[in-house]
Amino acid sequence: MLSALVKVIRSAMVAIMTLVTLVAPFAGQKEAKISRKSAGCKAAFAAISDTHIKNNFIRLGMLEFGLQDMAQAEEKLDAVVFDGDITDEGNEENWQAFADSLKKYDISGNNIMVLGNHDTWGGDRTPEYTRETFIKFSKEATGREIGNVYFTAEINGYPVIVLGSEGDSTSATISQTQIDWFAAEMEKASLKGLPVFVFCHQPFNGTHNLPYSWELNKDDPPDKGGIGDASDAILGIVEKYKNVVFISGHIHAGLSSADDGTAYASVENHGGWTSVNLPCYEYPDVRRGGNITNGTGYVFEIYENEIVLRARNFATGTWLEKYDTVIEIAK
Repeated sequence: MLSALVKVIRSAMVAIMTLVTLVAPFAGQKEAKISRKSAGCKAAFAAISDTHIKNNFIRLGMLEFGLQDMAQAEEKLDAVVFDGDITDEGNEENWQAFADSLKKYDISGNNIMVLGNHDTWGGDRTPEYTRETFIKFSKEATGREIGNVYFTAEINGYPVIVLGSEGDSTSATISQTQIDWFAAEMEKASLKGLPVFVFCHQPFNGTHNLPYSWELNKDDPPDKGGIGDASDAILGIVEKYKNVVFISGHIHAGLSSADDGTAYASVENHGGWTSVNLPCYEYPDVRRGGNITNGTGYVFEIYENEIVLRARNFATGTWLEKYDTVIEIAK
C-alpha cells in the first residue's frame, strides 16, 4: 500500500513539475539558444543528472525537450554528460528508451554516460548484469566503447574521469581496484596541467549539506546520501591536485545558492578543488528550496583562466543567470 502511494505521489510531482516547467518562459525568464558567453571559449559541455527514464511519455518528453535544446545550440556542444540515474529501474527497456531518444538528436559526437544507483537495479541486480548492460547501452546510445562502469574520456583535450558503482546499494560501491585505478588516472591527467573533470553520481559524504539534505533528517549518519565507505579514499586522491571539478547528482535538489536562504548550495569551493552537485532533471524535491523546475542543469564553458558554469533550464530553453558560477583556474 505504501509503495503504491509513493508511486502516486511521485507521478503527481512529475506532472506538477512538468506544468511549472512549461509555464516558466511566461514568468519573465529569457529564452535564448545555447551559445558561448564570451569569445575564447576552449570547450563547452552540458551536464544533467537524474533523468530517471522509463517508457513514460512525460519523462521521455521532458528529456527530449532538453535534448532538442542542446541540439539547437548556435555552436555544437563539445560534449553532453548524463551524470547517473539515467534510468529509473536499470532494465533494458529503460535503457532502450533512453538510447532511442538520444539518437534522435545531433547534439555532440562526445556523449558520456555515468552510472547511478537506480541504473544498478535492473535484471538480477548483480554487478555482472549492471556492467554488461551499461557497456552495451553506452555503445548503442553514444557510440562509446568502454570495458567497465568506470572509464576515462576527454572533452576537447580536457581530462574526464568517470567513476561508477560496482554494487546495487543507494550509496556507491567502489572497489579498491577502482580506487587504485582512479589514483593512477588522476596522476596521469594532472600531467597535462589542465582542469580535470571527475564525474560520480554520488557526492562526497558531508558535502552539499549532507547528510541532512538527503532526507532532511538531522539524525542521519554522516555517510547518508553520499558516496559511502569509499568517500574518504577518493577525496584523499582529489585533494592532492589543483583545478579538479568533482561533479555529482543524486540528492534530487534543484539549483540552489546561498542567496536562496537555503543551507544547500549547488556549487562548493574547497580550495584546490570544486564540488558541483547537479540539479535533479526530473522531479526535484520541493522541500529543499531553490529552483525546483524540471529540466535544469549546467553548461560548462572552459576558458584560459576560468570555468564558467551557466545554469540553464534545457526543457524551456532559458538561462537561469542567478545560479551562474565562476571557478578560477589556479596557475
